[in-house]
Amino acid sequence: MAWQGIYDHDAVAERFRRAAKRGHFAGSYLFVGVSGIGKRHFALALAKGFLCKNNSEDEINPCGECASCKLFGSPETDHFATVPFLSPHPDIFYVCKPEDKKDLPLDLITGEKGKQGQSGLLYKISRSPLMGNGKVAIIDDADTFNQEGANALLKTLEEPPDDSVIILIGISAAKQLPTIRSRCQIIRFAPLAPKTLARLLEKNGIVDSLEQGITLSRQAQGLDQARDLFNEHLDKIRAPLFKSIGSPNIDSVALAGILKNFLDDSVKDKKEASIRRRLIRIVFNQAIDYFRGDIKKAVAETTDVQNSKAAVRMLSYRIEHTLDALEHVDRNTQLELVIDVWSQNVAKSSGE
Repeated sequence: MAWQGIYDHDAVAERFRRAAKRGHFAGSYLFVGVSGIGKRHFALALAKGFLCKNNSEDEINPCGECASCKLFGSPETDHFATVPFLSPHPDIFYVCKPEDKKDLPLDLITGEKGKQGQSGLLYKISRSPLMGNGKVAIIDDADTFNQEGANALLKTLEEPPDDSVIILIGISAAKQLPTIRSRCQIIRFAPLAPKTLARLLEKNGIVDSLEQGITLSRQAQGLDQARDLFNEHLDKIRAPLFKSIGSPNIDSVALAGILKNFLDDSVKDKKEASIRRRLIRIVFNQAIDYFRGDIKKAVAETTDVQNSKAAVRMLSYRIEHTLDALEHVDRNTQLELVIDVWSQNVAKSSGE
């Protein structure tokens, strides 16, 4: 089954259906799970059901025919397909991080400077619903909240306006400030099943056949990961990357050049920052896997215990530096700087 055309999340839909029948809808939710598995589509479908004018109070399925539903479109087409989500519906409010920003801008939440309390998401959701059923606010890219933006939202999350639902969408609950997590009911979305992902990859034209999709789905958990992995440049970078980081004396400048050239070759437009970050995450994780493989080899080669321990120590430092680099990628630190620092750190780790 696929609730509202959204695959592999029927268990989550059933959870909301039971809550609706009990009349226990929470005011604030935090949707978490890997990117590209349908969290945003689910939030929009839920909002559509919540605002449907023909819906009973104990159901979450939209009728698809009323004036409210028609303003949404369908889960697979129309407004649902656009990012950011665009709809003329007057009682749904959607915000997400612009591509050229590191954080979700405060003015999207509180209103533009000089117009706080007169514009922005908090102002919009505080007003009476124009179509009578309620209001829904969806905050995408919630992982990119800065402290100021999160603080501005806290009171509304704790006490949402009557007849309103607020949905935050992120990748991990751990990325949210504790004050955000404590005020939301956390809904965890599982990765897509390999067969489901394979079908979606073929449907979206990412792969040429279902068989190719099945092969790719074994390495990915969602559409975004699969798109990144299905990249000819990832195949080309493995050999030079592993050769460089496998050297006992790493050339940091050459290593940084390999990664920067890879990004430039893979993503021509530097404004596609989110894609560049996803790709460099894959490369760093491949480096970690490589270092861990070398640790296993070093441990297995126990004829020279002292040298084996030294090799394990060096490789462990390189893994730590790579994990630090991944953390900075998630913090939206400038990628060129992350690459330079990582390359220098793994190069000098042999002397630590």
